[in-house]
Amino acid sequence: MSDTSQTLDESQKHKALVLRDELAESFDEEKAEEFIQKNKGRNWYADFMLLYRMIRDKEYALDTKTKLTIAGALAYVILPIDIIPDFLPIVGWIDDAFVLGFTINSLSEEIERYKAFRGIES
Repeated sequence: MSDTSQTLDESQKHKALVLRDELAESFDEEKAEEFIQKNKGRNWYADFMLLYRMIRDKEYALDTKTKLTIAGALAYVILPIDIIPDFLPIVGWIDDAFVLGFTINSLSEEIERYKAFRGIES
């Protein structure tokens, strides 16, 4: 995933992260499945799917904070409630990419453990 953190100012970063946390409670698996089908092939799809698989994997233990972080990030990307509306071409996905990238970056060690657990090559 490319580094989009330089395209958002500190206020926008803070708003995105706060909203991500608030949206953790709103995660909906049915909406996630619809979103997945609609967005296959996008460059961030693999990152999204990895997080999605982690949160749904019943055999892999995640602590509550990590689950909330992943659920919040996925909900932020899936739901239309964004800091920058998704209907704006290209620009509308900047905040989504930031939240997804920030989550991947902040959970990198946990993601590597999950990949090792599932035998996924990095």
